[in-house]
Amino acid sequence: MPVLKQGGPGLMRIFEAGKAAAAAEVELLQQKAMRLGRQAAFLVAAAILGFFSLITGHALLWAIFLFKFGFGPVGAPAAVFGLDIFLALAFVFFGRHSYLLPAEVEARMSRDRHYNELRQAASIAAVATTVTGPVGRFAGRKMWNIVSRRRRT
Repeated sequence: MPVLKQGGPGLMRIFEAGKAAAAAEVELLQQKAMRLGRQAAFLVAAAILGFFSLITGHALLWAIFLFKFGFGPVGAPAAVFGLDIFLALAFVFFGRHSYLLPAEVEARMSRDRHYNELRQAASIAAVATTVTGPVGRFAGRKMWNIVSRRRRT
């Protein structure tokens, strides 16, 4: 949707560009909220598994001290502890990395494009207002007077 059409942009064009820019900003914020929500869910899962790892670690230490490094009853808590640590690290890895999804990148590009269209429409409207307003008419009359005086001489 090009902003510049024949006849110049009107006030409605500026509002349309502003509306499109606002819609693109809403889309960007929705995509960002989804990404941050996913990241928070991974971090909560990592915290829960980290808590269980602490409990298992205490049980493991208890079993090690109780059986003096025996492998029978210690093997099971050690395996659970290792699995908890592995999963907690995996969830921390997934939770700490922020991946931009293609939809969020597209929303950013759309927002930026609509903001640029809004700036162009507003600047052209300001120039058109200046030229057609009182200042423009005054400058036009002065220029016409200068040109018409030169023709007479």
